[in-house]
Amino acid sequence: MGIGHVAVGLGLKRADPGVNAGWLIFAALLPDFLLGWFALAGKETYEVPPDFATGHYLLFTFPWSHGLAADLVWATIAGFLMWRFSGRRAGAVAIALAVLSHFLLDGIAHVKGLPVFGANGPAFGLALWRNLPLELGLEILMTIAGLWIYRSVARRSGMLIYVAILAVFLVAGQTAGSQVPGRGALIASWLIVTPAIAAIAYWLDR
Repeated sequence: MGIGHVAVGLGLKRADPGVNAGWLIFAALLPDFLLGWFALAGKETYEVPPDFATGHYLLFTFPWSHGLAADLVWATIAGFLMWRFSGRRAGAVAIALAVLSHFLLDGIAHVKGLPVFGANGPAFGLALWRNLPLELGLEILMTIAGLWIYRSVARRSGMLIYVAILAVFLVAGQTAGSQVPGRGALIASWLIVTPAIAAIAYWLDR
């Protein structure tokens, strides 16, 4: 999932309109940001499947950033920080749910699956990436729903335009690339692009 995570962050603003959507979007993308650090440290890895040129997906081993047990910890920490520094209980719950939503959405899409408890335990994966039109169609519907919910609590046209353009770029990037991305490019996308997406949303929702 790509734009689907952003859509969840937008939709969760309805739980507490006082929380900036940028924080919710970053929370929904947090496991990807953490993946960048764990991959940089050599703790998490990925494989390139033989059909990458047509399937456009990678096979990850990432129990520390994307596993259910780990995400429960990250969600608890993120929610606690929101509550500690803002005093907003609904906002803290929304942040925690945003983090946890990453496991569910990526579990729907990933082929290898996301670990539930540790790298060698059971994994959750419905492999929707093997049907890319269906997977991207689902993300587009999620984006429309997220924008509709966001608009019900915050009428900021700049956010609507930004997310629509972002959706086009993310969907195009998922379908167009046939070359295997380099390790450095992937890590940069997780460590730089992910917070940048949230930062722009924060600025637009301030």
